[in-house]
Amino acid sequence: MVKRIMGLILTGTMIMSLLACGKANTDTSKTTQSDSNSSISSSSEGDEITFTFAEHVADIENQAPQVYAVVQEFMKQNPDIKIEMTGAAQDEHTQKIKLASQSDSLPDLFYSLKGDADALAEAGMLADLSEDILNDQEFVDGFLPGMLSVMEKDGAIYGLPAETFCNGIWYNKALFDQCGLEIPVTYEDFMNCVKVFNENGIVPMARGTKDVWSSWSLMTMHCRYGFFDHIDGILSGTDKWLNDDYLRFYEKLQDMAGRGTFPDNASSIGYWEATEMFLGGQAAMFDSGAWDTKKFDESDLKDSIGFWWGPTFEDGVGNQEISMKAPSHPYCVSAKTQKEDPEKYQAIIKFLKFYYGPEGTEIIAAQNQSVPVTRYEGEIDADKYPVFARVIERMNDDWESPDTCPNMKLPGQFETTYFESMVGVINGIYTPEEALQFLDDQTEAQGIINK
Repeated sequence: MVKRIMGLILTGTMIMSLLACGKANTDTSKTTQSDSNSSISSSSEGDEITFTFAEHVADIENQAPQVYAVVQEFMKQNPDIKIEMTGAAQDEHTQKIKLASQSDSLPDLFYSLKGDADALAEAGMLADLSEDILNDQEFVDGFLPGMLSVMEKDGAIYGLPAETFCNGIWYNKALFDQCGLEIPVTYEDFMNCVKVFNENGIVPMARGTKDVWSSWSLMTMHCRYGFFDHIDGILSGTDKWLNDDYLRFYEKLQDMAGRGTFPDNASSIGYWEATEMFLGGQAAMFDSGAWDTKKFDESDLKDSIGFWWGPTFEDGVGNQEISMKAPSHPYCVSAKTQKEDPEKYQAIIKFLKFYYGPEGTEIIAAQNQSVPVTRYEGEIDADKYPVFARVIERMNDDWESPDTCPNMKLPGQFETTYFESMVGVINGIYTPEEALQFLDDQTEAQGIINK
């Protein structure tokens, strides 16, 4: 299941970001954005074509600045096309997409969880983009290896990756130096750092478990305990979540929590409070991903912030030098739009070609310090963007990556169930055994076993 990601080429000042998604979420909204994500309105007024684009963050301009910037530049260059962007925090967005699918009013272009997108594709509600994508070889060649496979089914493409999952742990090197510590390699090193930070009144790792989806580095760690060795069997009914490999991983979660890795108030804060805790110099580490690169490069800590794939485990399973450089959940297009409004559909295709083409990639990488899903051959100023340079250095290392992030293997809302199991152990709600039994029970209750 693992492969080495090659071909992220950055030349010039540095040969060394992330269109999130892993982009992180929040409940804060902007008044300039519409609350509706329906595509019921007419595609054009006069000569202007309008299509809707629904994102999974509430404040697109500030939480997904790379997306916002590409959209603005596209509309500037194409004044006859208007993109109505709508945003909502991920849970709300996901619910809106489900409700819209039930009323046959999906947005024209929208972010979707992979499991939900699979169901929509099977129901015939997603546009088959194959003809417009695969017939443009230059466009296809611009994607990094494996990126176009995220929504490929029987040779047809039903979505393009919204971002690159580049999940790991941020660290504040100044706090490590202050405590006489090196960046850890093994779990034992990591827990020694936790002990020393606690002794010096520093939160070892900022985490807000109120947002259960904020489990990025935990999923990467789970890969070091054979996640992909068991998951297909679990989903087919021949294996169980409560197995010896997974149990050792969940015991590590319990151990981390019990030894003070996370803030005392973790259960009452969310992702954004944890972000501010790290940026405020109160925490030595932070579980997140490369989508936070830009805000870190704009912070006073930029010269001290580094990025790490997390600890290796002596009792782990298989290769321990596992990173996360995989395609994320997709952007999809409504099949109804494709069938009923070809002019609008072609405008969306034009936007996607711009977004994933050289100009969009330049905006994403060089201007917004995000790791694109496409090849970028421009210059990166490491003096101006030191955090970005360090992230790209990690992206270009020789640590192997799974073809997909663990949550992408899970159907529909079971992704949230998986996150809840890990957070439940951290918060002391479940023992490791109880958390895994909870997953087994929910696998059956939610009817997701593919027999």
